[in-house]
Amino acid sequence: MKIKGLNNIGVYVLLLGASLCFSGISLAQKSPVTYFEFEDIRQERKNAELVRGETYVPQEVFAYVKESVKNTEFELKGKYYKKVKGVKGNAVLLDGYTAHIEVFEDDIPVIENGFTIEAWVALGAYPKNEAPILDHRRDEGDGYFNGYSLEIDGLGRLLLKVATRGKYEIAMSSDEIPLNTWTHVAGSYAAESGLSVYINGQLIDNIKLKEIFSPADPEETSMLIGKSRSKKRPYGTIRPEGTETSFTYIDGILDELKIHNSALSGKSISSIYKSAGVLEKPGLPVRKLPSGPKSPKVFRAVNTTLKYYEAWDAPWAIDKNADLVVQFDEADCKFVFWHGTSYIPNWVTENDIWFNNAFNESWNDHGSCEPMSDKKANYSTVKIVESNEARVVVQWRYGLVDVVGGFAYQDPETGWGDWTNETYTIYPDMVGVREDKLLSNAPRAEHEWQESIMVLGPGQSPEDILEYKALTLANIKGEKETYSWEQEIPPHFPPSPKNPAIQIINTKSKYRPFSVIRPQDNPRIDTYDGEIRRDISVFPWWNHWPVAPRPTDGRYAQFSDRAAHASISHWFWDAYAETDRSMTKLMLNGLTDKQIGDLIPLAKSWSNPAAIALNDKKHSAVYTPEERAYTIELSQELSELNFNLKGSDNSPIINPAFVVENWGDHEVDVSLNGEKMERGKDLRYDLRHSINSIDLIVWVKYEGTSVTSFSLKQK
Repeated sequence: MKIKGLNNIGVYVLLLGASLCFSGISLAQKSPVTYFEFEDIRQERKNAELVRGETYVPQEVFAYVKESVKNTEFELKGKYYKKVKGVKGNAVLLDGYTAHIEVFEDDIPVIENGFTIEAWVALGAYPKNEAPILDHRRDEGDGYFNGYSLEIDGLGRLLLKVATRGKYEIAMSSDEIPLNTWTHVAGSYAAESGLSVYINGQLIDNIKLKEIFSPADPEETSMLIGKSRSKKRPYGTIRPEGTETSFTYIDGILDELKIHNSALSGKSISSIYKSAGVLEKPGLPVRKLPSGPKSPKVFRAVNTTLKYYEAWDAPWAIDKNADLVVQFDEADCKFVFWHGTSYIPNWVTENDIWFNNAFNESWNDHGSCEPMSDKKANYSTVKIVESNEARVVVQWRYGLVDVVGGFAYQDPETGWGDWTNETYTIYPDMVGVREDKLLSNAPRAEHEWQESIMVLGPGQSPEDILEYKALTLANIKGEKETYSWEQEIPPHFPPSPKNPAIQIINTKSKYRPFSVIRPQDNPRIDTYDGEIRRDISVFPWWNHWPVAPRPTDGRYAQFSDRAAHASISHWFWDAYAETDRSMTKLMLNGLTDKQIGDLIPLAKSWSNPAAIALNDKKHSAVYTPEERAYTIELSQELSELNFNLKGSDNSPIINPAFVVENWGDHEVDVSLNGEKMERGKDLRYDLRHSINSIDLIVWVKYEGTSVTSFSLKQK
């Protein structure tokens, strides 16, 4: 869309002359036939008049940028764009997902012989595939080869494409354009000199042509700025059947975009670059995975909405309290459920290293059915069940869907496919239980239940956050082994120790992720030894998740330009409970600053808990591993409850928790081995109001291997 301007042409010529003096280039060499200065973005609002029953998507906000040679405005389309400081005056920031400009017919310069395209760019990330800075090139899918384009490809290389007889000739750089840096790019063509590409005034590539240039007809082909002409799968796609095609966009800042109707000399292009002088850092937004502010020294779960960066946040149809963060009071670590990861929960260390134990996964013709494929979190929700000083309980519910929304094992009669309810019971010591309940028409069919996944922010590679000796395993006997990826991939099935039950992922942090599987659940483990390119990283590394909005089931990461993930291992183990329509498995997980051998007592306390003996036999008590707590059911209200835990070396007591059902609306005094405890870091309790009762929840920071007595007395 264009709007004709009526500004004084003489004023424009005067300004253009000043611009030429600025660059130090003669008018004959410099005068462009198309010039986008991007000095301003004009916006206007129009109320959409949508008639009931119409299905088109209405637009109410319109933005325009000016082309200076013809003094004409063109619509800047997209969900997000922004005027920012440029190389000369202002520039336009494009979101990398939707923002672009399209020019039609008479406003496209007629290029029949030589030409030069030049611009300043500052990339926030490399395109997923070839994305044009400027494209007036007919889509070869039409069966023709006409026109030209200056593009950046999926490896960050600059390309100039020019059509000749039945093909496109390409000149290109061999290295990627740097990120977060102003870069001057240019591409020129002349019949005598051929195709040339320049970066920062330097000739990077030149090829001579045997055929003459074949231009595109402006009446048949529009000119695109910032958006690909056709949909393609991303460069580095791993599973094409699970990846839809999509348009590719420039993600970054664009300034001083010009087309000249002759091939500028290398000396002229170098002078244009040098005339800019010393440039300030471009105004690209910081892209840091959001986990919320530092801990306020309170253990709690809070709802909030975590922001990533404006361009990525813009399309999301969410509002307040979209996310959930569990904070701890004795370490600045977190447990984060964020919509940018489809609510897949991540343990976040004190220095912002993210880790998760994945989710349930199955497969169909479109690839993986999992929350990772649910790019808009349409089938993923999270809620706080409990948040008190003794513990936090969070439920995460998600559908096992592919990238186009199809469910695993979907019943054609009912429409129901696989869903999962994961309940996390988390205590102040940063230890939580994952109760993973798969609700399925085929719960015993092939499913994956765990994967040790590192989540990386832009600027991070797996080697930045992982030690080469990335995996340490131990069994309940204390035998242990550490595996390194530095020289080679470890064995797919680690040979030692036998019967592993404990894992630590060796991150470059004080607190490291760990997990425990009960020995009675027959745990087995493997290392993730597929899809590794050791010339890129010794670990498998992909960026089709998180925060990637396009429907793709797998894409190799080539650079650390985007949020990404890497995987280390898988746990396999038996069910804790089963029905015809469900299967439940348990896992202990969290963050620790201990060595793996020091986690064996914790593993024993959960898998082989100390027996509980109530003094009053009228009531009942049982250990509940899915809550890592002793559940005591009172048959009647009482003023004092006394009991023992029969701790031993094989059944140690490690930070026990007690849920006393039917306690009533009473405060409590707690005594340990006859000594009254003070409420604080070592004793935490609260009341839980359920639909049927008021229950007492107590957590005690205590470790022991002998018989230990407890007394709970109503105040």
